Amino acid sequence: MMEWTLEDVEQTSKLYPDSFFIPPAKERRAQEVGRRVRLHFTLASPGENEPRAERMWVEITDFNQATEQYTGVLTNQPVYLKSLKLGDSLVFEPQHIARTILREGDERWLADGEKMALVSRRCLEQGDAVCWMYREAGDNEHDSGWRLFAGDEEDSYINADNIFRVQVYEMVDRDASLLAPFKGAHGSSVERQGREAAWEEVVEE
Repeated sequence: MMEWTLEDVEQTSKLYPDSFFIPPAKERRAQEVGRRVRLHFTLASPGENEPRAERMWVEITDFNQATEQYTGVLTNQPVYLKSLKLGDSLVFEPQHIARTILREGDERWLADGEKMALVSRRCLEQGDAVCWMYREAGDNEHDSGWRLFAGDEEDSYINADNIFRVQVYEMVDRDASLLAPFKGAHGSSVERQGREAAWEEVVEE
C-alpha cells in the first residue's frame, strides 16, 4: 500500500472555497525550472498524533508541455513519511501545486512569509480562529516575531504543549483574513471579536 499520495488541491479548494486557497491555474501551469512549489503529501494512514498531510517544497527540474507534468526534487526532509527523503525526485501536475514562491510586488507577498510564527493550539482547532496577534522581535533569523492567539487563553494554557511553530504563509492558507495584519511592523498588535469581524489596532493605555 502506498504510504502517501499527492493531494489534488484543485478538488480540495472546490470543497472548501472559503478556507482553502491555491494559486490561480494560470500561475500553477507557468512555473519555470528552478522555481520552488509546495505540494501536500497526504498520509495514507496517519497516526493519532500525525498530520493529515506533510506540506513540503519541491524544486522544479523539468516541465513536459505535452503532458503538463513537472519533475522536481524534494527540498525538505520529511518528518512523518519514511519512504521519502531530501533530494528525492518525483513527478507532479499543476493540480498538485498548493503554493508557489510569491515575488515581491504580488499583493499576497509577505516579506516574512517563509518565517515562523508562534501559534496557540486554540487557533489551529476546528471552529476557532486567531482573534489576537502581535509582533515582537524574533528570537532568531527564522522567527517572524508574530504571536497568534484565540484571545481568551488562560495564563496557565500558554506553555510548550499548547504553542506551535507554524509558517506565516501556512496561517494565511488557513485564514486569508490574516494577510493584512501580517503586513504589520514590529510592535504591531491587533484584535477582533470573531473570524468574520474587522481587525482593530490594540492601543496600550
